[in-house]
Amino acid sequence: MDDHTPIRQLRRMRASVARRSRPALLGAAAAVLRRARPGLATEERLLRWSWTSRDAERLDEYLTIGWQNPRINVQSILIRHALLRRLFGHEFEAQMRAELAFAVELNETLRLESIRTGIPVNSFLDAKRQARIREVERVIAGREREFETRWKATLAGRTAAPLSVLELACGSANDYRAFAEFGLAPFLSYAGIDLNPKNIANARRRFPNVSFEIGNAMDVKRPDASIDVVIASDLFEHLPLDGATRVLGEATRLARHEVILSFFYMAEVPEHDDRPVAAYHWNRLSRARYEEALRRDFPTVQVTPIAAWLKQEFGYTHTYNPPAYTMIADRGGV
Repeated sequence: MDDHTPIRQLRRMRASVARRSRPALLGAAAAVLRRARPGLATEERLLRWSWTSRDAERLDEYLTIGWQNPRINVQSILIRHALLRRLFGHEFEAQMRAELAFAVELNETLRLESIRTGIPVNSFLDAKRQARIREVERVIAGREREFETRWKATLAGRTAAPLSVLELACGSANDYRAFAEFGLAPFLSYAGIDLNPKNIANARRRFPNVSFEIGNAMDVKRPDASIDVVIASDLFEHLPLDGATRVLGEATRLARHEVILSFFYMAEVPEHDDRPVAAYHWNRLSRARYEEALRRDFPTVQVTPIAAWLKQEFGYTHTYNPPAYTMIADRGGV
């Protein structure tokens, strides 16, 4: 066999892992596989490889601390508010706005503490960096749960028809934790799927009576229009463009009423920018292209560019992630 076959090249890379950084190794291995076997099957394998190689404990904290803490993350709050509106209409608008204003205040508190300490509070999978973020978070300890308490009291004793929710790439129950803590979970018939078995194990450990499944968002084994609301956060940027198109197609196919999407890297550009990084992607997505795709199936599409919206609604100009967008597509009706 030729010494330059993909398998032999990958074996040599594994042998050199101690001498190379993990991102460099993943990037080189991904390049070999993409050349040898281009296509979505390879991209899925690379994505699974990238995330399953991570430590389960680190994954359990990933996207749940610092700016991404779902109690104060604006995009996480917008997801909860969309679910509340689907359940109860516009009954709680005043409390929703108060919660967002409170989140802005706590985000600013975190930002100033991050500057003071010199500790970044971005998204990390490194144990030491996560521990340092926890140090910064002490500045809001005792306050971050204020609206958790308010919502529990507001929703106590309420009744509503159960809302079926499917979350694609649910992580280690990243946002479901807040659904449970804020008293929203009892109104939901929730299921989460994720490609990473470690994420699903983490989620099941936290919520053993909730449906969390290992699954591929590009091929969801459920009937058309079988879910009231489909959610996906920070997913599309990490997929090849054709894979992202398939996931969006699955979300719109499955959703009876709404699709709620959160993006971390979107821009007012005419086309997507496909950027493979190591074993996955870090794409810049076109707002216009996603809105156009959603409008083919949904008469109402609400687009929220988070930075501009926070400035307009709350006078806040220091959002943690300027390219963040949230889109809510609604079929209308009840």
